[in-house]
Amino acid sequence: MTAHSLSLVIIAITIAGLVVLCDGSAASTSSSTPSKSYGRVSADEYILTPEQIECFHRDGCTTLDAVLTEEEVADIEHTFDRFLNREIDIPGKDHCDMSQPFGVPFEQWRIVNIMLPTTYLPSFRGNIYERLSACIARQLFPKLDMTKDYDQLLNKRAAKKDAVFAWHQDMGYWPGPKALGVDETSTCTFSLAVDDSAEENGCLRYVPGSHKDKKLRPHVPLGKSRDDAHALTIEVDESKGDVVKLAPARRGSVTIHDEFVVHGSSGNRAKDRQRRTYVIAYRPRKVVEAERRIGFTHSHNDEVNWDTFGDGESHRLQAEEDERDKDQ
Repeated sequence: MTAHSLSLVIIAITIAGLVVLCDGSAASTSSSTPSKSYGRVSADEYILTPEQIECFHRDGCTTLDAVLTEEEVADIEHTFDRFLNREIDIPGKDHCDMSQPFGVPFEQWRIVNIMLPTTYLPSFRGNIYERLSACIARQLFPKLDMTKDYDQLLNKRAAKKDAVFAWHQDMGYWPGPKALGVDETSTCTFSLAVDDSAEENGCLRYVPGSHKDKKLRPHVPLGKSRDDAHALTIEVDESKGDVVKLAPARRGSVTIHDEFVVHGSSGNRAKDRQRRTYVIAYRPRKVVEAERRIGFTHSHNDEVNWDTFGDGESHRLQAEEDERDKDQ
């Protein structure tokens, strides 16, 4: 089902006096008492408008305001800060700086990155953000069995102008259909703003429509290899037609992007404001199962990772060549 046809279905249902809930049931909106048809309609449900669905599929990114309440964000913030304060042990490369090589002293980090927080703190699973984002993911891809793939915590420390998250496409880090043996890549990646996110403290920026051809631009590693640093980068050139758009988000709001849209973020120029972001990605169950079969879990400690997938992408081929040169 296309975004346009899905929008027409939702409009038709609403005109008929019904709104489809996340569990597939329908609730009447035609009673004398006004009811909320879109947005946060219940404790575990956030219903998208047709325009929001269309925006995601058209631009590759959309922002939803006020998905979580202040109380809900504060509860998540408490656990988030336990990770930042290193009260919860994160092994190896799953605790790193996404803007610098491995081995930089923690005090000098710019972008604190924590992979798979609910793996290392199982009691964090099933939180309100997980439940709401799962509800939204099912609406963006109603014909696919969308399931949680991975999660991640990010913090741009205050007054770190060089806390730049390099331009990239998520599929540059992930195995493609050739490596997985599936014909699907659909993804919706949610970023919860735990702090107000604006241009000054390095909000997300993206190139609208850059996802449409579902092709990877040439990626190159920021370090000499994945042993040196995990991050990749690509070229964005406004003189060649790339249009850059900012995606600011208020605390409690959520930005959603797809797997091929070009995105990144600039450094944090704010002297006294960090930028904490809680990421959860959803993919079709058959994709997640295929990832796990080849040993890919999104952990930076995985031996199977962006330099080993063998799917013919340019940065993979370069990594293989570099490895051969090392062995000679």
